[in-house]
Amino acid sequence: MQTAEFIQNTGIDLAELLARVEYDRELLQDVLGIFSEEFPKLHVLLQDAVTRGDEHQIQTCAHTLKGMLASLSFGKASASAMRIEHMARECNLTNIHEELVRLGHEATFAQANLEKACEQVAW
Repeated sequence: MQTAEFIQNTGIDLAELLARVEYDRELLQDVLGIFSEEFPKLHVLLQDAVTRGDEHQIQTCAHTLKGMLASLSFGKASASAMRIEHMARECNLTNIHEELVRLGHEATFAQANLEKACEQVAW
């Protein structure tokens, strides 16, 4: 099931993620549950910081999200958070709204695909 095409299409490195949780279905479900609770909160904090133009808060939220998304092997979403973090660090928020939308889309898309893929994994 794990192919370069799967990674490209979903933004998830499933083999890496399953190895990270040692193929423990319960642990993966717990991690996904935490993500489902925490991502929306952090995303709202990031949106608020962008609205205020608070570069320090943008950088902090984006950095936290980058780590959270990377820990789930959500490569595309993590890369988006990294771009936002860099924009804030460089004090260049010109395209940040577009990147913020991309981050939300990539994270939501990856989460849905991960949930679907987990149903197909032979545990």
